[in-house]
Amino acid sequence: MAACGRSADQRQPPRISKKDSLKIQQYIQKSIFYQQGKPDSALHYAREGLQLSQKLHYRLGEALLINQLSAINEVYGNLELASRYQKEVLVIYKQLKNRSGQAAAHAQLGMLEAGQGRTKLGMKQLGQALALYKTLADTPGMVAVYTRLGEVNELDHQLKQAMAFYIKAKQLNKDQPVKDDYFVLLNNMARLNVKKGLPREALRYYREGIEKSSSPAAVKTHIRFLHSAGHMLDTLDSAKEALVYHRMGLQNARAHNLKEDEARSLLVMARAVKDEDAQKGIQHLKTALDLAQEIGHKQLSAEIYKGLTELYNQQSMHKEALNALEMHHRLNDSLSNINKAHKLLVLQNSYELAARRAHIESLELSNQEKTYQRNIGIGLAIAAFVILAITAFYFYKTRMLNKRLIESNRIKDQLFSIIGHDLRNPVGGITQLLAVMDEQELSLEELHQMISAMRKQGDVALEILNALLNWGEAQLKGVNVKASHFSPLTYIQKNLAALNKQVTDKSLRIENTVAAELRISGDADHFDFIIRNLLSNAIKFSYPGKTIWVNADVSNPEKVIFSVKDEGKGITEMQQALFLKQNLDITYGTSGEKGTGIGLMLCLEFIKANHGKLWLISTPGNGTTFFFYF
Repeated sequence: MAACGRSADQRQPPRISKKDSLKIQQYIQKSIFYQQGKPDSALHYAREGLQLSQKLHYRLGEALLINQLSAINEVYGNLELASRYQKEVLVIYKQLKNRSGQAAAHAQLGMLEAGQGRTKLGMKQLGQALALYKTLADTPGMVAVYTRLGEVNELDHQLKQAMAFYIKAKQLNKDQPVKDDYFVLLNNMARLNVKKGLPREALRYYREGIEKSSSPAAVKTHIRFLHSAGHMLDTLDSAKEALVYHRMGLQNARAHNLKEDEARSLLVMARAVKDEDAQKGIQHLKTALDLAQEIGHKQLSAEIYKGLTELYNQQSMHKEALNALEMHHRLNDSLSNINKAHKLLVLQNSYELAARRAHIESLELSNQEKTYQRNIGIGLAIAAFVILAITAFYFYKTRMLNKRLIESNRIKDQLFSIIGHDLRNPVGGITQLLAVMDEQELSLEELHQMISAMRKQGDVALEILNALLNWGEAQLKGVNVKASHFSPLTYIQKNLAALNKQVTDKSLRIENTVAAELRISGDADHFDFIIRNLLSNAIKFSYPGKTIWVNADVSNPEKVIFSVKDEGKGITEMQQALFLKQNLDITYGTSGEKGTGIGLMLCLEFIKANHGKLWLISTPGNGTTFFFYF
């Protein structure tokens, strides 16, 4: 009813003053400037610009600012949220009947979908962008889309089709001015030829890039192409010619006072001369490190320390190599923590902004409805009901979001606890043992004992780390099911073979009654992970000399119920309640083996994705039986 009450001329984009337009552009430019490294500032300016655009009812400004929010989330890996923002941008451009904006939004949305593994959907969006650019006769737009189509096909390992799109883009760009998109295209074509095993073809495109980027405005691109060509010549055993290109890159960087590019040039040159003159390579890297530290570039410093580690090892300077490696790891850990913090910051602020915008839209809708329905009694009642429904919906949505955030924070805290204590202890143990081996004269028997102890600590750390990585990937990307018909016995036998040492160490007996001819439907990789985790837990919590049973109940033709039964220490009622709530809980096996509970949480995720169920029967002291089906 509110929409029917609007006059037709309100659908036209309003005119705003030059001052306001300039202010909105400044917000966008400031947000882009802080996008790398300072996401809080980038989000602040994008939010300010968006609020001003909404206040002025300037829809084009809203589209530009929401597009910037999408770009910030893309930079920090929040691709799903970036896609949502880009869909909002597309809706606004459709309302404005802005075909050029629609084409750009379709193209960007296509790349975001492909980046999340949805390549078919990405190709569809890019196809819509291409069709719009063709109707507009926009050659640069078509070149950009053909380049992106090539990138998506390359991502999908369709190398022949990718090259066809790149060639089409290059042909279209033949009579166009040389811009950044063209350099991206040349680099993509060179990279694709490297993948196809055609280094000379790749070199040809790098040399074209050197020629086209010779203007002062493209000096950074020119330096990158010089080093890429040098690297390609290295692979073709033309070391002298390669060094000429690397030196040219270094000279260009110094001539334009580009300290980051100068440091990267020295890093590349160090790699080029490491076999002929390692000392010179070390000197190059030390100079590069001074430059990187001067400009505060931690990522570049980490790369240089890695290069120093390799050259020090080559020169048998093991102490210096260890110090450089330690600095490399320390910087990488620092960068990883910063990136995680930035990603969470962007995600949290984006959700807060979305909630605020939804609230404002709700208030505006309420005001419009009151204005148009004040003389209509029944209409007012309907409007009140609608407002209450919307308010209830947003209240429910906010409450559910808060519950998810609380749960997410709780799991995050527990994960950090695992990382801080359970992962730290075995790694710290290895470090301490290495220190003893380094500082004391030990017999062969003592060395053997310490190496055995380090191996056990390493196995514990690896098990925890793999569980954390698998669980984290499932939380970030979701669980994708690749259904197939497969033999469960194959995976059971494979995992029993892999766990044979643990079985032997505890003198356990395995009774496997799963039939060889049995076939089930589901994700084979998920089944593999679940059965490995349940068998590993059964071994961990079994008493020495006992039996573990693996069975498949086929009495129900619609589903096969698998079970893994042990004669171990069992699970208390309190621990069972925690498991059913998907809480993490630290437990210890009968021989002191540590478990974090992440594996079982991931099993629950996989089984849920395969439309199945996982449950258990256990009595403390009398063992546990886990059941599941797909």
